[in-house]
This record gives sequence, C-alpha cells and structure tokens, in this order.
Amino acid sequence: MMTVICLDDYHTNDRAGRKATGLTALDARENDFDLMGVQMEALKTGKAVYKPIYNHDTGNKDPPELIEPNKVMVFEGLHPIYDEKARAQLDLAIYIDIVNDVKFAWKVQRDVAERGWTEEQVREDIEKRLPDFSKYVDPQKANADVVL
Repeated sequence: MMTVICLDDYHTNDRAGRKATGLTALDARENDFDLMGVQMEALKTGKAVYKPIYNHDTGNKDPPELIEPNKVMVFEGLHPIYDEKARAQLDLAIYIDIVNDVKFAWKVQRDVAERGWTEEQVREDIEKRLPDFSKYVDPQKANADVVL
C-alpha cells in the first residue's frame, strides 16, 4: 500500500563526483530536479518509472530500479519541497525541523559506525555543509504545509 522514495537517489553525482565538483549533496546543483519532477508526476498518474539509486554505503550510483505506483507514495530526503515541479506533485508537504544537536548526534553515529570517520571529521563536514543547508534545505519550510 505504501512506497517510500529516497530523493537522495536523484543526486547528479556520486560521492567521488561531488568531491571533484566541490559541491555538497545539499547544493541544489547536485540534484536532478528535472528527472525527479517527471518521475514523481509519472508515479502520481499511475505510471511505473526506472528510478536511479544512490547507494549511501558505497557512495556510488547503482543500476536503476523499477518503481510501480502505489496508493501512498512518500518522498523523503533533503529537497522534497525545493523544486516547484516536484513540489506540485505532493498532496501534503511536511518539513521536519530537527534541532541541531539531534542532527549532529545522528550524523556522528552513522558516519563513525558506517564510514569510519572520527567525531572531529563529522564536525568539520557539518560545518562545511552549513551554508548549503541554510541556502537550499532550510528555506523549504516556507513552502511546507506542515512544519514539525
């Protein structure tokens, strides 16, 4: 009855590609909003799509997977409300405004355990991404139907 789509799958580049561009995944230029909007619209109108896959474990792009439309579709990620075409496909736009201490704890837990980073490396990575968060992610609250 429900399908969850991670919008991180629409990153333009893999981790190595973002390192080469110097852009973070939070930067809108590192996301394929055209494809995202087209595929969200297709799913909403009952059409299956071959959705790209971004593998968080490896940082690489995996082969696309076939997604069939479902009764309830949840689109989650960093930019669900950013792009106008994608946003227009949403019946309800929810922005989850998590306090910084919790986000930091989650990122430390994940990156230390899964990527072998130190807490200091995680802190540096978060600091590097803060301007992009402020520019591309946080402003989505203004277009949300609900802010939690």
